[in-house]
Order: sequence, then C-alpha cells, then structure tokens
Amino acid sequence: GGQFWQPYDAGTGKVTRPPLDMSSERLRNLAKGLGPAYVRVSGSWANSTYFDATGATGGTPPAGFNAVLTADQWRGVGKFADAVGAEIVTSFPSSPGTRDAEGNWNPDQAQSLLQFSVDNKIPVVAAEMFNEPTLPVGMPANYNAADFARDLAALKPVVKEVDPELKLVGPGSTAERKPLVISSTFTTAEALQATGKAFDVFSYHAYPKVSKRCGSTEGPEIALTQEFLNRVPDDADYYRKLRDQWLPGAPMWVTETAQAACGGDQWASTYRDVIRYVNTLGRLGVGDGDVVFHNTLSASDYGLLDEDGLVPRPNYWAAVLWARLMGPTVHGLEQPVSTEDFAVYAHCTPDGAQEKGMAYAVVNSSETATRTVSTPSGKASVYQLTSDSLDSTSASLNGTVLEVPADGTLPKMSGRAADGAIEIPPATVAFVVDTDAHACS
Repeated sequence: GGQFWQPYDAGTGKVTRPPLDMSSERLRNLAKGLGPAYVRVSGSWANSTYFDATGATGGTPPAGFNAVLTADQWRGVGKFADAVGAEIVTSFPSSPGTRDAEGNWNPDQAQSLLQFSVDNKIPVVAAEMFNEPTLPVGMPANYNAADFARDLAALKPVVKEVDPELKLVGPGSTAERKPLVISSTFTTAEALQATGKAFDVFSYHAYPKVSKRCGSTEGPEIALTQEFLNRVPDDADYYRKLRDQWLPGAPMWVTETAQAACGGDQWASTYRDVIRYVNTLGRLGVGDGDVVFHNTLSASDYGLLDEDGLVPRPNYWAAVLWARLMGPTVHGLEQPVSTEDFAVYAHCTPDGAQEKGMAYAVVNSSETATRTVSTPSGKASVYQLTSDSLDSTSASLNGTVLEVPADGTLPKMSGRAADGAIEIPPATVAFVVDTDAHACS
C-alpha cells in the first residue's frame, strides 16, 4: 500500500492505496506463470517508508517518514515469494528520518529489515541502496555522489554482519541520458567513481517516455515506430558502456522499465504495447546475466494485471510465453534480420521447457506488411500472440482467446505445428520453436 499512480478512469495523479492481498490464490497462480522471477519491493515510496519490526509505531509514521511497513506485511511478501517460486529484491529508506542533523545516514532501518528477513527466512537476495538515488525524491537537498558513497560505506558492514550473501545492486540511476520530468542530480559515472567496485550487480531504470499524467503529448500513434522502440535499447547501450568501464563483468539489471513512467499511458494495457514489450526483452537480452524488472505486476495502467479483478493484460501473456520459451542462453542469427520494422531474437529454450530447441521471438512492428519466416529445419511449433485490435485489452494464442478461471490457473498453452513458411501478420508477435536445432541440444 501507499501513494501510487491511479488509473485514468479514476482521475490523475497519485492516490493512497490499501495493501495488496498477497495471499490471494488468483494472484499467486498468475504470478507463478511468470517464474522463475524476482519480486522487487521498492520505488519512490520506499525511500520514506519505516519498517516496524515490533509494532511500536502503531501504524503512525515516525518523524521523517511517510509510511509504515509492518512485520506482518513483510512476512506476507516472503510467503508470496515462496508460494510463487520467486526471490526478493528491495531497497532501504533514505528520507530525513534516517539522517542526523548533518545529513549522515543511519543504517538502523536497513539492519532491522535485513535481520528480520534472515530470522524469518524471507528470501531477500539482493538490494539497491535507495530507489533512484540520483533523483531528488526522498533524498537530502544537494545530495551528490560523494554523499551516496558515504551512505553506501555505512551500509556495507551491516550487510557483512547480517547477510553476507546479499547482492548489492546499484547505482540504480535513471533519467540521465534522457530526462523524464525530473533530471538527475549526479551521474552514474560520478556514482561509480565514488563507490569503486562496491556493487555486485549494475542497475539502472529506463522508460521510453513519461505518461500523459506527467505531461507527455505523445499518443499511441508512436507505439510501433522504430524511434520509440529504440529508446530503451539506446539507454541500455549508454549504461552498458559505463558498466564495462566501472564494473566489468557484472550482471546488468534494469530494475524498472515499462511503457511509460508515471503509471503508463492508457495504451500500456493494450495489445499495442506487446510489440514494445517483446522487442525490449529481445534487445536487452544479451546473455550476460541480465535481468529485466517490469513495473508493475498489478498497479496502474502499466501493470501486467488489471488491478480490478486481477485480469491478465496482453503483456502478461507475452511475459508468460517469454518465460516458458526464451531461456537465458542467447544466440545470434546466421542471417541477421535487416528489415527495420521486423526483428527476430533467438534463445535456447529454458531448462524444464516442454519443447526443447531454439526459440525465436518474432516481432513484426509493421502495421501493413505480413512477414514470412521459416526455421533452419523447416519444422516448428508456433505460438502466435494476436488480438482483434491494437487497442484491445485481451490477447489470443493461435486464435484462441486467453482467459483464466477464478483461481487464476493458467490455461494450457500449446504451439501449433508448422512445416515450411510461417506467416507473421502485421503488428504481431510470435514465438517459433525449432525442436531440431542442434545448437541447443
């Protein structure tokens, strides 16, 4: 619960939300369909949230904080993660309540959260120091890279004492290459220069735009343009160079991304955004331990699930298919795709997949042209994700509308056999599995 973007049909701006019922059978079954996965519990609101391990606050935030996270709520997050086969990534508060008169950060809150997690077997495996420390949200005035390095130095002995296996993720910067409403106050390079090789994982946030809520005048007509589809991959290229310079060999995690910052545009919940979603995963997946965190699971317009009734949106089904078919081993194509509005990404299927072989994510972003593909073996199993219109909030697999019963159990999702040429209609995503691919045997 807390302050977060409300749906457009309820108004604009943020609203106070009640805590999510993470014991919901429907929510848990839907989340299982995305696994294995990380669950990130963070965001701007986390920068000013007090963790109350003992119930001493009675639910009233102490001075310098805006919210309280209770022990029972955090146990609920742990139970949710265990139930869906996930691990937790989080961050710590940075607001005035954590600092002395000179602005020095006190790690007591971080220690309390980590110790409670260890004692209660809550699967926290990684943490960012703060959410977006390069932005002035929940941060002291004039906060800079030297301050960040000093705060991180205060955290490290706590991690060593309480949970030495915890991965430190950072710096978690954003809005640096392209400002998004708020400009960064210091750079990733400055942060990494100040902190040295302190992070186990390099992280950043990337959104291709802000939503209408935050002043964007770009509408759904840009959704399938190459300029729009290339924005997040361009950010990735920028941050990858910094990673290679300062943290060579570290995994690169995009710990927030979605159709648009500020809760997403209304078209974030439609089939139109599936093109961006799959193209982004394809472009960012380079096989070096990279992870992409979608913001969010079930809140506001960019949620994979509609928060009212937990109804899966088209991007949810794309995420399920990606998880089932596109494993962590990435391959280049012998004949790279050169058509500007057509892309193919090749991965070996993951361990445990019902079909073993090479999986191709095929993205036809043309609104007019049908494309044709075939596998090297000539045979394939095809999972074609379509909708009756770009603006629909439902999706079909090989012509059958995808739905779930009340308990959220996923339907059987099988490919159709194909032999020879496979047609990919305009504005369509398909996953094509070649079970005779020797490169993945």
